Amino acid sequence: MTEVTEPPTKKPKMAETSLDNFIENIKNSKKNLMAILSDEFTKPTQFTQVYVGGVNNVQDLSKIIMTLNEKLPLKELQHLKRARKHEVILCSVQYLNTQTQKTIQEYIKEDVYELKDAFKYFKVTSLPAVPPKLKKQQQEFSRVWSCNFHPNAYLEKLCGDQFFSVNELIEHRCYMAIAFEVANYYLSKLKDNLLITDVSESNVNATVVVDPTIKSVVAISYDNRENHPTQHSAMLAIDNVAKTQNGGAWNTADKSGIHNELQSHIKKKFANVKFGARNYLTKEVLNEQKKNASESPYLCTGYYVYMVREPCVMCSMGLVHARANRVFFCFKNNLKGALCSKTKLHCVPSLNHHFEVFTEFL
Repeated sequence: MTEVTEPPTKKPKMAETSLDNFIENIKNSKKNLMAILSDEFTKPTQFTQVYVGGVNNVQDLSKIIMTLNEKLPLKELQHLKRARKHEVILCSVQYLNTQTQKTIQEYIKEDVYELKDAFKYFKVTSLPAVPPKLKKQQQEFSRVWSCNFHPNAYLEKLCGDQFFSVNELIEHRCYMAIAFEVANYYLSKLKDNLLITDVSESNVNATVVVDPTIKSVVAISYDNRENHPTQHSAMLAIDNVAKTQNGGAWNTADKSGIHNELQSHIKKKFANVKFGARNYLTKEVLNEQKKNASESPYLCTGYYVYMVREPCVMCSMGLVHARANRVFFCFKNNLKGALCSKTKLHCVPSLNHHFEVFTEFL
């Protein structure tokens, strides 16, 4: 008689997952996080058309390159090596078109007359328009043309899938779990038996700000936009950080950065987590004690910010001005997200401060 085996137990769908179980999954998952990077690291290679000349005598290469560097410098293409085997880059097609109506043969003959007999042929070819950022890009570029490349070990690791160590990942997941527990704390006042969809399918957001130098939670906030249009979770978190530095604009009677009752609730769930900020020192005290400004907290400088949901443009810009070091979020904000979904505000070159962004907690 054949043995009857039970069918494998199906995992509950996310919509059926309780918020408490979801928080445990966030905390205990071993999956590493992913950095949200500028498109220049991921988008397909951009090419530009250039004129290339085949050299008659390879022994003349050094002389030819010196002359071209003087007469036709590659201002926009300095990431490319001038020569490859017996071919030399002369100039970009766009450059010649904007400078003259001459053909490349006429231009070399009349304007770079020293090289009028140096080439046996001319051709147009497409070469990478921007320098490689990563080793894999450099390898791709090199199949087309040799290029200059200085590897950056930190960037290589940042673009990989094992950026954080096991211990670092445990810490980041713990702080994100606290952010969800903050949402759980407030939502449970309105409803019993919460599901993760009560968070994922709403505008609910919660923020936890951590000082990694002392591994301590500095401030916590929960969204209050229904009562005040600018009191999004991140904006309140920034204000709560300011309260720990003798500032703050909202509810300034509370200087702790964390509501006492909420802090007690979190401590019961996360017994090993430390709370509190470094002592704030005014400029006068710093000067009197002959200390560096770095010895006193300033806004969110160096802080890590953990958010349930991707922040909007207002909140993201607030985090830029507050000088946060890293921002972590779990759910994308498909309609208004400013760090991934709609734009990547932290990658805008003209901003005077940039922070790193990480996600993929699920």
